[in-house]
Amino acid sequence: MLKSIDSRELQTRKAAAEEQFCGRKAGINHFANVDPATGRPVGGYQDGGIEAVLVKYAEDLIPTYIEYTAKGYTITTIGTVAINANTWEIYFNRPEGQVKPMLAAILHKVEADYRAEIETHNEKFIQDQVDAQLRVDTAREEREQAKAVAEKRALVEVEIRATFHPPQETTAPVQTPAPAKGKRS
Repeated sequence: MLKSIDSRELQTRKAAAEEQFCGRKAGINHFANVDPATGRPVGGYQDGGIEAVLVKYAEDLIPTYIEYTAKGYTITTIGTVAINANTWEIYFNRPEGQVKPMLAAILHKVEADYRAEIETHNEKFIQDQVDAQLRVDTAREEREQAKAVAEKRALVEVEIRATFHPPQETTAPVQTPAPAKGKRS
């Protein structure tokens, strides 16, 4: 069956992509892509709505926080995470000005992928229907051809039989002469 674009499905996909983007940390993801030849995960950079800022010393935590909030960043629910005894990461939500263009590009890609998926499905459906119709037509032609061959064979057989087996003449029954009256010999 041919598919058409379902606006609810598209909005659901866009909402899921937006939620994933806003909840994802920007940076290297070791499972960002898949190698098409082997099917193994391949690392790569991915954008996200959360930016992790590395802070080397404890005395730099508050100045870093003030600097990033002045730029429009807001702290996430994760907040500050200690990596080791002397190093921390502060997780900030990116400012709306940075998020909007990135999110627009992601949503545009989601819509393009959805349209391509629908187009691929419809093209495959049409090709399957064409193949099925061709199989039906081929089977019908083969049946008609087999029937024509059988009819021709029957006609040729009748002609051959007529040629080699001429119709037999019907002969009158042989009459035996009646016994003569008289002496016996």
